[in-house]
Amino acid sequence: MASLVVCGAINWDISCFVKRLPVPGEEVTIKHVTRVSGGTGGNVAVAAARILGTKEVALIGALGRDEIARQQIAALEDEGVITDGIDYIEGMESGQAYILIDQTGQNIIASHLGANARLGLGYLSKEQVKQLLQGCRGIVLTDSPLEIAEELIKLAKRHSVPLLWDPGILISPNRKAVQSLARHAEVLFLNETEARALLGTDGLNTSLQKLNELGFGNHVVLKLGAQGAAMLEPDGGLVIEAPALPLEELGLNVVSTVGCGDVFAGGFAAYYVMGNDLRKSLIMASAAAGLNATRPETRGSPERATLEATEQRLRNLGFRVREYRAPKTAG
Repeated sequence: MASLVVCGAINWDISCFVKRLPVPGEEVTIKHVTRVSGGTGGNVAVAAARILGTKEVALIGALGRDEIARQQIAALEDEGVITDGIDYIEGMESGQAYILIDQTGQNIIASHLGANARLGLGYLSKEQVKQLLQGCRGIVLTDSPLEIAEELIKLAKRHSVPLLWDPGILISPNRKAVQSLARHAEVLFLNETEARALLGTDGLNTSLQKLNELGFGNHVVLKLGAQGAAMLEPDGGLVIEAPALPLEELGLNVVSTVGCGDVFAGGFAAYYVMGNDLRKSLIMASAAAGLNATRPETRGSPERATLEATEQRLRNLGFRVREYRAPKTAG
């Protein structure tokens, strides 16, 4: 039985590498194109499987009945991910994402959700899905339809299974609903854009202040890209900040930041279900995301041995997390 269950999108990524991102109305030349498996759910599952091992991670999601689906299943099974929880939607294309990546690794993504948007609530009651959810030690929920998110959060609470939520693109069209549901996840992941959309804030300190004001009673992890990550303890307590990998000191360079947030979530969840505390999980997640940025593929997440060797090098370089009390609102 899988230790970790991931529920989220499965996409076919068409990545176009350009010198710089175009402005509206401008055409730029593409240097080269890659076509690989992606999607937040698939990426998180693969990142976790490379740490936890074969048959330790299961994926719940939806695909069409097409050639993309066949390639997706083959890629996931090659990584040791259990695919019994994937539904196949008749008459729908499998999801696809179109990505522009500039020479600094920054990107713009447009997604065609396809079958991902048709994952139905009734599918969670299928026997094979129920067994996966009831037998695991943790659940990672990404950008599945909102009704799926709500039901999974309830199921996790009912079975006392920790649930980690990275809501992503669900936030903008469902701000109030996500804000309400987010309080019930054990760990909530947000990047800077998502924090701005959910909290109406800009920057780490204002995000922490707003979280204090809202009284979130769970752990909130802010993914800060090149600045690393910060985790706010429940009830406006301690902030644990993990800096980004010092790539230059490690002799590495940024190639692409696509998928780094997914690798972060997968790495965090993997170390957490192995029995590590949240602080250790944060450190390893930040390191995993940093290594992913040095590789061109979306699923460039490291194997466990590589990740732990890198973390040891960081300690030798004096890499340390920073701890401080969360800022309070003025007045």
